[in-house]
Amino acid sequence: MELNLFHHISSLFEDLNKKVTALAESKNVAPEPSRSDDIKDLATALAKAQADMPIADLNKNNPYFKSSYADLQSIVSASRPSLTKYGLSVTQQIYDDNDGIGWLITTLWHISGQWICSRRRIVPAKNDIQTISSHTTYLKRICYASLIGVVTGDEDDDGEIAVATSRDTFAKGTAINTKYNPKETSPAVISKDQLEELEYELAQYPEVAEMVLDGLRLQSIADMPKAKFMVSMQRIREIKRLRNEGPKK
Repeated sequence: MELNLFHHISSLFEDLNKKVTALAESKNVAPEPSRSDDIKDLATALAKAQADMPIADLNKNNPYFKSSYADLQSIVSASRPSLTKYGLSVTQQIYDDNDGIGWLITTLWHISGQWICSRRRIVPAKNDIQTISSHTTYLKRICYASLIGVVTGDEDDDGEIAVATSRDTFAKGTAINTKYNPKETSPAVISKDQLEELEYELAQYPEVAEMVLDGLRLQSIADMPKAKFMVSMQRIREIKRLRNEGPKK
């Protein structure tokens, strides 16, 4: 009786294992293609277009970093005439996959039907319309420029040159002029309480949240290492203070 029950339970576990394995294998889908089978005509046209493209104007000022950068409008204006001249066009689409993850798809098309594209996951700091809009606009700009090959002036780092010390601070997770040993840096991410504190500080400042994500090369604020929490909070509060004070007269 007990032996039969044991065999029955073993059979159930074996069936369950087969079902789990089959489900896992069904998730291993082939990666989506990033180009058409042939891109010879597209590559030729893009090479000619890039030879004609002017440098994008640094038409925007970053009041926090006291520097200039080219926004999406400037980048598109610099590249569109040359692209259309050689039969090229660009589309940027946003869609949610089956797991509810948002993606920005930037595609370069040629009149021959050939294409290449880039895919970038959309991970805003907060799930409100203002933050999502700011984050998506930022992604559109960098994805468009990198796919097309648009170049901007030497000053255009979106504020990073003006805050080189802040870049070092973010990258190292410690104050500048303080000894730093990467081996001593903990890989642990911030706690739930620390995340909530950051989200509170950034609630009305989606553009500052983007600075943090870009500076630390993070997909989400929740991924911030604990070692970088304090210096990030200090920098966030400093930027907010400068913004609230406004330009000096």
